[in-house]
Amino acid sequence: MGARSAVDTAHALVEAARQTCATATAISSRSREIVRESRRQRARRWRRHVRDDLQTRWSEVLERAARLEALLADPAAAIASALLDAALTLSHATKGNVQLVDPESGGLRIVAQCGFEREFLDHFALVRAEDSACGVAFATVRTVHVRDVACSAIFEGRLAREVVLRAGVRAVRSIPLSTPDGRLIGMLSVHYPEPFEPGPVEQRLLEALAAAGARRLQR
Repeated sequence: MGARSAVDTAHALVEAARQTCATATAISSRSREIVRESRRQRARRWRRHVRDDLQTRWSEVLERAARLEALLADPAAAIASALLDAALTLSHATKGNVQLVDPESGGLRIVAQCGFEREFLDHFALVRAEDSACGVAFATVRTVHVRDVACSAIFEGRLAREVVLRAGVRAVRSIPLSTPDGRLIGMLSVHYPEPFEPGPVEQRLLEALAAAGARRLQR
């Protein structure tokens, strides 16, 4: 290789080195931009998350405040709501309601409920007939359990069966709320999403809750 060729090769190597450095610099600059953009995106996502979380929590606070205000205005409803919360916590049920005897109509009216929509609440707004578990329990003043609403004789041929099934309920247990002297003042009903028979422990817990709730409601 001549001196000229060696110089040309050296120049080519230097130029290649410059280009490599320029490329590396561009890549480094772009990487910093990507990192900065990624940080900005993460910051925006975090701000959105915080904002959405605060909005959700604020809505929950307002809902609870409204519920508390309504309960404080009606002590019986407050006791019924606490009774229902305890029953759903200590059982396998996912929905439920508490009814109290309406002095004017003589029927059962819902004063606390969890999980039900308008169709169910309208249909069972006032219960006097024996076309449901709570209706039979009301008439007999005995606990009534329906393991499967779809094939229960209590609901056979009744509109109540379709209403209950559309509400996502397959099993129901209705427990009378009776005072120590035997006077019926209401009903605790818990509802299960699948055919179900509670075990002895759950049955005793629900009966004990109903008895305690009845005593509080009587005062």
